[in-house]
Amino acid sequence: MKNLSLARTSTGILSVCLMALVSCNPQQKKETVPEMADEPMEEVKAPKEIISLEEAKVLCENYQNRRIPDIVEFEMGDRDSEEKFMPTQFVAFKLETLKRYIKYVERKARKAEVDADSLRIYFGNYGKEGRDPNRNTVFILPTAKIANDYGGFYIGGDGQAKLIRNYWPKAENGGQEGEPKSKASFIPTFDTGLMQGDGSLILNHGGSGPPPGSDF
Repeated sequence: MKNLSLARTSTGILSVCLMALVSCNPQQKKETVPEMADEPMEEVKAPKEIISLEEAKVLCENYQNRRIPDIVEFEMGDRDSEEKFMPTQFVAFKLETLKRYIKYVERKARKAEVDADSLRIYFGNYGKEGRDPNRNTVFILPTAKIANDYGGFYIGGDGQAKLIRNYWPKAENGGQEGEPKSKASFIPTFDTGLMQGDGSLILNHGGSGPPPGSDF
């Protein structure tokens, strides 16, 4: 009888301990999601450069009708495959990538003591051996006023902002050509940081593809 009583007592104590553990275990508690405070969103005035859906559709259709056929004809005549070439019609960057990129450019410009006030979007093509062979692309270049001149810029090895147009030697017609100035000269003054991509502020490698039929 004494053993039976001891067993019942031990069982009771064990049960109480288990109940206490369960009640104290945070994983067993029902998780509650705090309600979002009804904070008013900051009002942002629409940029005057925003266009209507109708205008965007016209721009898209103009490109399809006036550029796509020429691109297809050129690419099909320059390849052995009979598979039809589908030209790129859009390039997409994640919103988070663009926000981070703008912050990065502003930080680099501020450290170099210049004001990056706009972004130029250049059209480009990867070529036959590029990242996405034969496809068109865009790349983004920040611009600023530097030493009474204005244009796209990069950050030199000395940490200073420099105009990209001055990075290339001038052709007789005033354009840029050939290798960078420092590589064309006998005195190597080329920015090693730029060689590694550290000084460039140019954004590329967005997603691209043929016309997204669900948009226009």
